[in-house]
Amino acid sequence: MDTKNIVDQKIFWSLFMVAEFSMIAAVPYAVSISGDAIYEFGASLPTLLATQFAQGTVLLIISILTGIFLGKKVGLGAPILESLFRGRGLPAETNSSLKLSIVLGVFVGTAFFVVDRFVFSMFTDPVTVFLSSPPLWQRFLYSFYVGIIEEIVMRFFLVTLLVWISWKIKKTSENRPANTGVWISILAVSIIYIIGYILSLPTSMDSNHVLGFGIVLLSMIAGVIFGWLYWKKGLEASIIANVTAMITLVVVLGSL
Repeated sequence: MDTKNIVDQKIFWSLFMVAEFSMIAAVPYAVSISGDAIYEFGASLPTLLATQFAQGTVLLIISILTGIFLGKKVGLGAPILESLFRGRGLPAETNSSLKLSIVLGVFVGTAFFVVDRFVFSMFTDPVTVFLSSPPLWQRFLYSFYVGIIEEIVMRFFLVTLLVWISWKIKKTSENRPANTGVWISILAVSIIYIIGYILSLPTSMDSNHVLGFGIVLLSMIAGVIFGWLYWKKGLEASIIANVTAMITLVVVLGSL
């Protein structure tokens, strides 16, 4: 087995195990936020959790394998993990990427909180009140789940897949994806996320057009920022930014 395959396997197992642990860590939050509604599915809680975990695991396997395989073709991936597993140590730009990711994550989390509490609150109950209702430790663990799972599925899988498709359609003279194709991919995945997020909101919020517009706008901004970080800095950077945004939103500011 060549070195490249060994590195790919290490990247796969690293991302897979971290993601699996994050799903387990998010269970207390999921149970708390669901309340009595979780029993309306007609199955016992252990059965429901086991089914969700199995489905999530399958999606993770597909997402990580796709991200690794197609990412190599279009120049996307997890540069920090790859560098470490090749014995090169941390890339020179790791420190600057970490700082940028944290700053952008704080910006996203703060922007969502401010708009939610000072704009959404004039028309409906703020979403952040609902999201921040479970205990602090549950919100903290849930932040890692959101940041890790979203970035693996939305960026490492979907953005990479769409960029690869765009690369097949149009590429640069250096055999790289065209910038236009990358941006379209990032925006498309952001729209997919927005649709899923709105559908997951409580029924009482479905008819509120102001809330819907605000979520669309903020989610689009967040998706573009995380997508850009993934494109320019790698998966690790987008994960750090997403986790930071969630901690800012539901742990720090959500406790106010």
